[in-house]
Amino acid sequence: MKSGVNRNRNANRIDMRIKLSILVLLTSIIGVYAQPDQRIAKSPKVTYDWQPGFVSITELTGAIGIGVTDVPYSEYYYGFSTIASYQFTRNIKAGGGLGIQMHNDGNLFPLFVDGRYSFNAQDVVPFVAASGGLALSFEDMLNQTYVFMNPTAGIRWVAARRTGIVFSAGIMMMSGEFTRNSYINFKLGVEIKTK
Repeated sequence: MKSGVNRNRNANRIDMRIKLSILVLLTSIIGVYAQPDQRIAKSPKVTYDWQPGFVSITELTGAIGIGVTDVPYSEYYYGFSTIASYQFTRNIKAGGGLGIQMHNDGNLFPLFVDGRYSFNAQDVVPFVAASGGLALSFEDMLNQTYVFMNPTAGIRWVAARRTGIVFSAGIMMMSGEFTRNSYINFKLGVEIKTK
């Protein structure tokens, strides 16, 4: 008889623990969904940064070749690019750009599309980006023009109301008719937003 009472007490305790666990879980879920949908920025410059609009991004870039570096355009490059993009939401920007890259064996002129996703933050914003397109050689369009892809990760500091400073690093991969080149690249730039 005593073991039957103990079994009922244990069953009641387990039943009570399950009910309390469900109650705590539901309370947590309700607390999460009760948060406001729109975040409030700490300063006016950050509030302005979150709004949609046109953005001009100008970046200095440099890269070191990795893998095989004894073929044309594979050892290093430096240059700059400019991107005209649109910020659709607080987190998403997309646009197109062009630039110049001075390689060890000549110049290439990239023409590309660029997409960026910024994580939720205030003054210092981490982001991931990807760009891809054509790196044109005006000396030999058929044999020295490359297709490239450049995923990067970086940070953007919202410096002023319409200005941000961006730094990123990534892997640049170029593929031409006869060669495939890879680089570790770094970018430092300025992001200016229109009104």
